Amino acid sequence: MAHRLLAAFVFLACAGIVFWFALVHTVHRGTLAVPNLGEATLEQANRQVHDLGLELNVEEPGLFSTSAKPGTIAAQEPPPGFHVKAGSTVTVRISLGGETVSVPDVRGSTLKTAQREVERAGLIPGLRARVEGQGAADQVIATGPPVGKEVAPMVPVDLLVNNAPSRQQWVMPSLVTQPLAQVEHFCRVNRLRLGRAREVAYPGMPAGVVLRQYPPAGSPVAPSEIITVWVSR
Repeated sequence: MAHRLLAAFVFLACAGIVFWFALVHTVHRGTLAVPNLGEATLEQANRQVHDLGLELNVEEPGLFSTSAKPGTIAAQEPPPGFHVKAGSTVTVRISLGGETVSVPDVRGSTLKTAQREVERAGLIPGLRARVEGQGAADQVIATGPPVGKEVAPMVPVDLLVNNAPSRQQWVMPSLVTQPLAQVEHFCRVNRLRLGRAREVAYPGMPAGVVLRQYPPAGSPVAPSEIITVWVSR
């Protein structure tokens, strides 16, 4: 009995295998296996497809790919090994290379605004360096990589931020021997702050003449600084 069951099982298995091969042969009769066009150039893909009696269709736009070189086949449909009838069309998309993102121009923006713009562009806010006196306070003055450079997505973008506003400065002229009225006019025209003049007894010198000044001549002076003068009494 056991021998009969074993023989029956072997017979059914063999019949199933034969049926499978017959079915596959019947289904694939008169069909062609789609070749693997991965990383082939368009010229090579055309040659392979036409040699098999198939047609090639290039679909636009191309496809960003980090695995396929720019200009080569990055994707195809039907996939390699799929059986199609002669004259069928194989659709491919050309690799554009790795996707790139342009570093946005965030110069002149506040730090928070610049960080949002960097993230919106598909990049990551990177390190922050700070300087002083290079523009308005809390203002981005440069990026690294530089503005407009094409980079891969999610690349960190470093920001150079100006901490304190720039100060307008002049070279302090000599006010010594000038009349106080003339010095007052000079400071008023140039928007400089003149403090209260300190009177000093100086025999032989007419009253109201500048004898000494601070800051001294040749020093840098900003509009916020107070200029002090000593005048003859």
